[in-house]
Amino acid sequence: MEQKQNMWIGVFVAIALLLLFGSFFGMGGYGMMGFGMGFGWIFMLLFWGMLVWLVYTLINASQSNTKQGREEDALGILKKRYAKGEISKKEYEEMRKELIR
Repeated sequence: MEQKQNMWIGVFVAIALLLLFGSFFGMGGYGMMGFGMGFGWIFMLLFWGMLVWLVYTLINASQSNTKQGREEDALGILKKRYAKGEISKKEYEEMRKELIR
């Protein structure tokens, strides 16, 4: 929850900086057509915001899938060891509780 809140604070700060300093670059923020393209800057912000969101989501999804895959793999190994008779039922239950936690 705190990471999402920090992410949104970062997004708002980035937008504020773009709005504050964006007009100092290029042609004074007016472009080649006088006042510019109207509200085109809003679409530019939406584009960059969506791009940042997409990268953030993909990174989080890849990390959570990796963790989940390892847990499932460990449980699978534990089940195989129990099925082969390498560990007792008591050991199986204790190890399973540790892995699920």
